[in-house]
This record gives sequence, structure tokens and C-alpha cells, in this order.
Amino acid sequence: MQLKTNRTNSPNGILITIEGWGVNLPGCFGNSLLPTPSIDRLAAHSVVCDQFWMQSIHLEPNLLAIANKLHPARWLIATDSTQAVALLRKKEDIERLEVTHEESQDSFEHLLTEALECWLGQSHTTPYLWIHSRGLNGPWDAPYEYRKLMCDSDDPDPPTDKSPPNFILESDFDPDMLFGIACGAGAQSVCIDQGIGLILQSLKELGIDQNCWISIAGLLGFPLGEHRRVGLGNRLDPAKLDHPSIADAYSERLHTPWIFRPAPEYMLGTRISNLLQPEDLGNWLEQISETQQTNRLDLFSNKLPMAWAKGKNEIALITDRWSARFDTFQDPSGKISLPDGANGEVFCFPEDRWQQNEISSRVPDALSLLRQIAMILLENTEYQPTVSDHLADLLSELRSIQR
Repeated sequence: MQLKTNRTNSPNGILITIEGWGVNLPGCFGNSLLPTPSIDRLAAHSVVCDQFWMQSIHLEPNLLAIANKLHPARWLIATDSTQAVALLRKKEDIERLEVTHEESQDSFEHLLTEALECWLGQSHTTPYLWIHSRGLNGPWDAPYEYRKLMCDSDDPDPPTDKSPPNFILESDFDPDMLFGIACGAGAQSVCIDQGIGLILQSLKELGIDQNCWISIAGLLGFPLGEHRRVGLGNRLDPAKLDHPSIADAYSERLHTPWIFRPAPEYMLGTRISNLLQPEDLGNWLEQISETQQTNRLDLFSNKLPMAWAKGKNEIALITDRWSARFDTFQDPSGKISLPDGANGEVFCFPEDRWQQNEISSRVPDALSLLRQIAMILLENTEYQPTVSDHLADLLSELRSIQR
């Protein structure tokens, strides 16, 4: 990629958000089966946010939490997502580059290349570039040999289908089938890593890597059967099913990576465990636009130690010691409530990373407090609720419960 730029002496920044990119995919978040060297090297000189949680099981609220904080005239936004295009068209004064997918090229690399070329050729009026990719929600078009990276010699060949899967696992599902789908997701992750490597190498060759911050985040993870859901479909009405509705507000969908490398980069990276959400990413971008200070970790120091998300007829919340999910009810007027008898699930956090051991019957006190907190959150329209004395007391009492 032959690129030229006049951005070498001015502050710059690149934000990359990727649909379906969950914490199960990059090596720096614990995946030892797939090679993600570019992202791992980036993480080694960056701030890695270990607990970045979505605000909704749907894409739009998470995108809006970021977009609403932007100073429009300072950004060029490039995306291959029709959903993102529809949303961002409503925003005024933002320069948009709508990149269409070309079947002859890898979609993620094509998006990155076209976005970077356009941005580098612009004047300094748009110092920041936001690239939003469909990621795993788009075609699974990685080379087929990448799908076999996870396979042993006696494993069956992965499927060749390029459409992202979306279904509910039956109780007697075939493990080989699910493993084949995981291989497809892994192949897409390898392509994401290669695309990030392309961006990092281009910035270095152009001589702007030390005055250009870069931030990479997943917007929704891609469930791979952890709670019977495969793909990014939505919870269905139980009345239309011959089995109970499958919930969606679990960690495999809500917990995603967020890595940001300041400019200049850190010699040695750091990890933070604060519970953060897209609203916090938006606030961080807003501060960058105002102050040019990309290493301000103090922005997160006074944040409420909790994250939460809404889904279709459900709410999830995460504290530093517990996570929970509750079914909710919406009346004809649209008001959402949490009935006393509604189903509730409790998990130890962060030890039970994938929420596989439901223990609500063993911790009734924690279940009661989590339910009370969820009821308060349902009354809030903001994802960062005011820290009332009552809410603070509930969180403090919850923290004191023995596990």
C-alpha cells in the first residue's frame, strides 16, 4: 500500500470498532489457539481494558453511545455496515465514507485500506478516523486454510459456508458441527489481526505512529453456543416457540475487547480492570478531542463499579464480585418492570468468566440485592446512573456477601 500524508506533525487518532469481536478471540485476552500477533504486540504497548461491557445486546445503542460524544467536524467515519450507515446518516456535520464490500477482496482489509487512504489524503480539519466494520456479522470470507488452524489431524474439516451462522442449538447438537463454526469465527479473527497489522505498519512507514493514538474495540461478541445461542440473533417471543425462549444477555455477547495505545505509545503496556462500557469509550474520545491527552486513566477512577445492559425482555448487570441476568416484563404502554417472580440468574464474577455455573439458589441474599439494583437501573434512561446513596449502599452490601 503506497501512501503519502502531511499528518506527521499534528496529533491524529484512529478508532476501529468491530462487530462480533469478543474476548474469546484475541490472544491478549486469553485465546491460545489462534495467532493474533499484531493485536498482541499492540496490547504490549497499550492500555488493555479487561472489563469492557456492552450497554445493549443490540448494536445501535452501543454505536450511539460513542457517536453522541463525537465533535462531528473533527472526524471521518468509514464503515461497511448498512446498519451503521443508517444510524450515522442522522448525525450532522460528520464526514462519512461508506465503503461497500467487494467480493474479490477481503472485506476487512478493503475497508481499512480505503478508509486510511481517504483519511491520509485529507487536510488537518479531520484529525480523527473512525472505522466501523461488520466484522463477524459480515461475510465469513477468510481464506479456508485459516479455518483449519484450530484443527488437529483427526478433526473433521470445517464447513465452507460464508454466511455468519444464526440459530439455537438443540439439546442433542453435534459437537463437531459447533467446533467447525468456531473454526470459522477463528479464521475471521486471524483476518482482523492481519488488518490491524496492516494499519500499524502503514502508520510506522509514514512516520506518524508516535503522534497517532489508536483504539480498537469490539461492539458485541459473537456467541458460539455457550448458552445455546449461535450468532447475533435476537431473543424470540416464547409464545412463538415450542421451547423456552433463549436469553441473550450473557458475557459471550456483552464482554468485548478494548485496547487503546496513546501517542506516543507506552514502552510497557498496562491493564485495567475497571468495569467500562461504550459510554466510557465515548467520554474518552470526547476528552481526546478537547485536551489531546490520550493517557488519562483518571477518567475511569471515579466511575460506578458496575456495568449493565438491556436486552429483549431481560437485563444484565455486572459488579466486581457478581454478575446477574433477569427476565423483565414490558406492559402495553412500553414500561419495563421486573416482577418479583421473574427468573433470575447469578454467577460469580470474574472467576466464572463464561457464566456457566448458575448459583442463585445458593446465594439468596446476593440475588435479592442484585434484583433491587436491577430495578433501580430499569428506572434510569442513562447507562451511567446517578450514584445515589441507596444504590451505593446496595453495592456496598452486595460486596460484603461471602461467596
